[in-house]
Amino acid sequence: MKSGPFSRLWRAGLVSSTGDWVSLLATLSLAEEIAGSSGIVLALVSRILPGLFFAAIGGVVADRLNRKYVMLFTEFGRGALVLSLAFAQSIRYLVVVSLLLEALTLVFQPAKEATVPTLVQKNELVQANSLSLSAAYGTFPLGAAIFLLVTPFAATVTLWGFLPGTHEGLAFLVDCGTYLVSGIILIGLPRSQRRPRSPRERGRRDPLGPFRDIRDGMVFVASHPRIRPVVIAMTVALGGGGIVVVLGKPFAADVLMAGSTGFPALLTGIGVGAGLGIVTVTVFGPRFQNKDVLFGMALVVTGTALASAGFVQTIFGAVSWIALMGFGAGSAYVLGFAHLHEQTDDEIRGRTFAALFGFMRLGLLTSMALTLPAVELFDEKLPGILSDGSRVVLFGGGLTMVGAGLAALWSVRKTLVAMGKMDGRPSVEAAAEAFRRYRKRASGGPETEEIDLSEDDG
Repeated sequence: MKSGPFSRLWRAGLVSSTGDWVSLLATLSLAEEIAGSSGIVLALVSRILPGLFFAAIGGVVADRLNRKYVMLFTEFGRGALVLSLAFAQSIRYLVVVSLLLEALTLVFQPAKEATVPTLVQKNELVQANSLSLSAAYGTFPLGAAIFLLVTPFAATVTLWGFLPGTHEGLAFLVDCGTYLVSGIILIGLPRSQRRPRSPRERGRRDPLGPFRDIRDGMVFVASHPRIRPVVIAMTVALGGGGIVVVLGKPFAADVLMAGSTGFPALLTGIGVGAGLGIVTVTVFGPRFQNKDVLFGMALVVTGTALASAGFVQTIFGAVSWIALMGFGAGSAYVLGFAHLHEQTDDEIRGRTFAALFGFMRLGLLTSMALTLPAVELFDEKLPGILSDGSRVVLFGGGLTMVGAGLAALWSVRKTLVAMGKMDGRPSVEAAAEAFRRYRKRASGGPETEEIDLSEDDG
């Protein structure tokens, strides 16, 4: 966070993520003003839909071109597009610009994630991903605050009549500034190396090369035994998050009778839990080599908590289980990204993360589309406490996440068996000896010989 090229990438991501949240809130507000509730739906769909079609192309761009220049182009491009939204007067224009914004985001994200392992050491990937996750989602309150704070100045700050005088217009101007600042910060990044071309590619253009790259990326993600389970599990996990987003408010208000404060309490619980999960993984995660094992365990915890939330009777119980879900989800997110960073080569890393982002959007969109119909389908179909359809969907979503976590653990069962056969005594003795050495050094006594904590020692 303090120095080095990763610091620049992190600070740029912090500023850019803040702009993303301001842009989303301002877009939804403008869409509602132009077209009512249907405008909000169109604006949300325009943010999710490009991921189903454009993610693979974004990964190819991130792998074929210089990633630093790709990120610069997308940041300055998003700044120009979001400024044009200040003058949007039709829902059609707003949707088209939102589609273009999301398309540029789908190029920026794989390029950014593929750059991280080139800027930090392998044992720092967990901390780097924890910081990136905090910057991506922890800036939502800051983005919301900026959107609210510009409202009183909207009528007066028009830049000599350039802006329309609406709070959305001023918010879009501020948002444009965040993307420009992020781009300026990224200028200081070291120039990344392009993927080396084969002798067949040199000296001639290959119009089918990008399509082969897309195919190679899909084959790699689908066939790699340690990549495929994590991508699938993270897709299912985000689907579970979509269930909470859709059902959180009606479940808290209508089922738990918690009133208007219930849903904010659930959001607070999942946020606090995710923060604790990120901190815990940041401290202890680098000590473990097999991050996909911890990822599977964290996903099992996440699913168990979501399924248990379907049986609670009070808002306090719901917040407790949802906080545990957030703990598991935050841990799984960081561990999953760190594992993918470690397991993918640089030349295909952009396409790997592009596939991940595309599948995650698909999981989110699918869960949000099916949640309410599933609630109506299962309502009053089962006896007892599960007679409420919301509880059935929460329980079923949790079981699905548990199944994904168990499948991820099954894919690394040989590693689990090997871990179970390890003898932990040498490590304990080494830790005790290291503590004795520290005490002698602190008291001014002679230091003992340095301890070799190699894998052969357990």
